[in-house]
Amino acid sequence: MSALNRVGVWLGVVLIPVSLLLGYIGYRDLADASMSRPDAAFGAIQLFFMETQTDLDQPPLALNIARFSAPLSLAIATFAAIVALAGERIRRLLLRQFGRDHVVIAGLSETGRELARSLRSQGRRVVVLDSDASHPAAADVQALGALVIVGDARQPEQLMRCRVDTARHVVVNTGHDSINVEVCEVLTAVAGHATTVHAAIDDEALWSVLGRVQLEESDSAATFDFFHPDDRKAASFIDAVDQGSGPDVSEVYLLGRGSLARRVLVRWCQRRLAEGEPFTVHVDAATHRALVGPSLAALPWIRDVVAEVDVVPASCRIGLVCSDVSDGASLSAALSIASERQVDRVFLCSTLPSGRAVLDLKGVSEKVCVIPAGSTFREPEAFFAHSWVDIMAAARHDFYCASERSRGRTAADNPSLIAWGELPESLKDSNRRFAAAVGAVLGDLGAALVPLGPRTASETPPVESELMESLARQEHDRWMADLLRDGWRYDPGAKDPVRKTHPLLVDWAELDEIERDKDRDSIRAIPQMLARVGWALDVPARAPVS
Repeated sequence: MSALNRVGVWLGVVLIPVSLLLGYIGYRDLADASMSRPDAAFGAIQLFFMETQTDLDQPPLALNIARFSAPLSLAIATFAAIVALAGERIRRLLLRQFGRDHVVIAGLSETGRELARSLRSQGRRVVVLDSDASHPAAADVQALGALVIVGDARQPEQLMRCRVDTARHVVVNTGHDSINVEVCEVLTAVAGHATTVHAAIDDEALWSVLGRVQLEESDSAATFDFFHPDDRKAASFIDAVDQGSGPDVSEVYLLGRGSLARRVLVRWCQRRLAEGEPFTVHVDAATHRALVGPSLAALPWIRDVVAEVDVVPASCRIGLVCSDVSDGASLSAALSIASERQVDRVFLCSTLPSGRAVLDLKGVSEKVCVIPAGSTFREPEAFFAHSWVDIMAAARHDFYCASERSRGRTAADNPSLIAWGELPESLKDSNRRFAAAVGAVLGDLGAALVPLGPRTASETPPVESELMESLARQEHDRWMADLLRDGWRYDPGAKDPVRKTHPLLVDWAELDEIERDKDRDSIRAIPQMLARVGWALDVPARAPVS
């Protein structure tokens, strides 16, 4: 709609005056030259209403052009004006009739409006719901083509106006934890089964509790992803560190203060724990006091992997700087670490948007790499990929690929043996649904979630044969029901994600042992999936592993 508005403005400013001028010149250039200036001007205006002399033998070129351009420009400009006036109503009508796989953003907080802008720049359909009709950001996102609805997100009828039942994602970020939780409570009843709800929780204690609940509960139609903004920033920062530091980084030197730095410490440690490799985080005394102490109550193992040092160790080649204080102080700390000969790179986490920080200065040091985590975490790809359900789904796919390759299968035999990012969306959804259903498996196992640590295993839980068989059968039934609901159908040929056909859409009894073992593999993958999001299983002692 905004593109049509721009066309209308362009026509009004440029093409319509040009048509008037051409018409005037054309009438004045008629062979008899008998038309006065006022008559020529009036004749040019009449062109817009398709009123012109038709008995002209050889009309001038300018007049010929104007005879066509004038009514055409007026018609298009009129249509654009109608769309501009009725655009909001048109978008609402289209949403009611065809709204599906769009993104609903409840609350125009900073994260909400930046996410809306990024999504619209990618051409994604966005519906914004906010209770403040005069919010300054509402006009901005509306101009970008987002549908803005004024209403209270705690009211079911307002959420249904946004079609949350068919939305791909719902982002709840009103700026108040209590309101966000209320909105989520309503969404449990109205959100669709294919919808993922991402709700911001600023209070770390509440976020930690809800983080456990979202994994253990599986009775809601939608999937709920409670996120802490600093944790999402930390995840984006660690992504950049992992990509820029190369493989086999087992030691880092960290300087930091505040909530964001604490989340960076925990996130980096959890990723290394999930990989199963030994590691050490070196910190100075001030960082130890600021980060390690507050983390011990929930994660006592932190003291075992963090070493307090006076100087950057000779074996440490990567530095991390993350602080809530000014960018200038952070840059000074990064340059100090970079001056150490053994250090190859220093990654500096900035919370300011790219282009607004002193950290964006170029050429200060070749070793210092600035990561604008305050901006990158709001980019749609990063924001949605860092949800627990996507992280666990990707882990399940990795486990599946490793299991298939161990059986001698290749990408030529099985087209699904590709990287997670290259999978068709339908196959990603299949993995996401298994991740969302893990809570039911935990209940059947009688297992509890405990924070991942060096002494918590990420191996296959001890499951007796009969229970393993029951869980595998349930997983196959769940998988088949999901695919059938999404329009897949049985076909004896090869799996075809485009045609949505699959040869394994049959009862458990009709599966051969190799295919049944794949469902057992899904159960065996759960500990590794949980490890990716910082959790481990505490399973009651049972019979020997099947």
